[in-house]
Amino acid sequence: MFKRNRLKHKMICIGIIIFATILYNEFLVYEIQKFKWALRDCKDCVKVLLVADPQILGEKNEDYTGSWLARWDSDRYLEKTFSRALRYSQPHVIAFLGDLMDEGHIANAEKFNKYKKRLDSIFQTPDNIMKIYLPGDNDIGGEEDKVSTNIQNRFHYAYSQPDVLVYKRVTFFKINRLTHFMPEAPKDAFLNDYTERNTTNVILSHIPLLFMPGSFVQNVIKELSPQIIFTAHEHKALHISLDTATDQLSEVWILPPHETPLYQLRMDVGDIHEVQIPTCSYRMGVRNMGYGIAYIDTQEKIVEFTILWLPNSP
Repeated sequence: MFKRNRLKHKMICIGIIIFATILYNEFLVYEIQKFKWALRDCKDCVKVLLVADPQILGEKNEDYTGSWLARWDSDRYLEKTFSRALRYSQPHVIAFLGDLMDEGHIANAEKFNKYKKRLDSIFQTPDNIMKIYLPGDNDIGGEEDKVSTNIQNRFHYAYSQPDVLVYKRVTFFKINRLTHFMPEAPKDAFLNDYTERNTTNVILSHIPLLFMPGSFVQNVIKELSPQIIFTAHEHKALHISLDTATDQLSEVWILPPHETPLYQLRMDVGDIHEVQIPTCSYRMGVRNMGYGIAYIDTQEKIVEFTILWLPNSP
């Protein structure tokens, strides 16, 4: 009798431990992480949520016994973290900075459509939020292989939208360094000096720009006159600033992982700032994942930003 009760108590304890572990890994770890995020209220600013390199797993490179479980777990992690970042930040704009899919550039039409449906299911957003989509090298090629015109057109058809989008006082320019494409600026974008303007020019690019300068980057800066640039691709959080008077980098610093201050950048002192956003997927082989959030205040001529660091996958 005594042994039977002891076994019963042991099984109850094991059950409680298993339940607590599941509860923590499936729910509490994500809720606790939110309390570490630095967010602020702003009435006149434009809030932008930045999503970099989710790279949902495909079915060709991930073709092994149990690969469906890896895809399911990765998708679930992205959905859980994104939904909390979205609900907590309440953005006006969401910018997807490329590499949405891991195998977009090698997928046939059937697989591409299947991957897109998964993405739509993972990153569910209200219709009143502006969404901006950029292709990365894993979406259309361009890093280890050439960019295919057909693959590129397929992506643009799936995510059909202009290359210049305006939300209130912020103009977003979609740049593609892989194909050396940049859109034409609206005629009224540069009517006077930025300090006198009531609009802010933001460049969105999958591939970083300022850290790897060249003639294309120089033309982008000259033609579009950005105040701030948001990029991805490197899977890490980094800030770079360019002194336009000397055409030299004035600052390069890595954002410390899991430190969440609100960094403030002035946009009226002659510097162009680039912020690289880390990957949001734990499958990219890095320890530190996150989403970016930026508060663009054109009236005060400042941008405040932070990284919403994510918990490691349980």
